[in-house]
Amino acid sequence: MTSNNSTAKPTGTMAQALIAWHKTNPVAPKNGTNPHFRSSFSTLEDVITCVNTAAEYGLTFAQANDFIITEQGGVVEFIETIMMHESGDSVHARTLIKVKDATNPQAMGSGITYAKRYGLQAMFGIASEDDDGNNATASDTKQTLRTMTSNGDF
Repeated sequence: MTSNNSTAKPTGTMAQALIAWHKTNPVAPKNGTNPHFRSSFSTLEDVITCVNTAAEYGLTFAQANDFIITEQGGVVEFIETIMMHESGDSVHARTLIKVKDATNPQAMGSGITYAKRYGLQAMFGIASEDDDGNNATASDTKQTLRTMTSNGDF
C-alpha cells in the first residue's frame, strides 16, 4: 500500500511495514545526559524523532494517559501507546507510570515522560540503554508492559 507521496515506500501489512523499517536499522540518538551515572541516553524527543522515520512505511503512533480502578479502590496509572498502520491495523500496549509520590506533579511528570519513552521504544523495537544505571530488571519490565491485540483483548 502506498500513499500519494512520491517518496513513500510500499508497506502492505503492518508487519511488513515494521520489518521494512527495521531493515533500515533505526537508532534513537542519545542527546540526554545523566550526570549521576556519567552516561548519555535517548530522550523522549530522541525516540519520537527515530519513530517518526517509520512514517515512510505507513506507521505512526499515539500515546495517552489512562488509569484503572482496582477492586480494592486503588488507582493504577499508565501510558497507552498505540502503533497504527495506514492499512487501519493497530497494536496497543500499556506502560505503568511508577513514581514514589503520585501527589507530586514534578514526580508524576517525570514518570509520565519515562513511561512514554520506554513504551514507545518497546512498541517499535528500539534498543536503548537504561538512563538510571541499567537497574531495571526483566521482571519489572514484564509487569509494566502488557500488549493487547487491536480488538482490545488482553
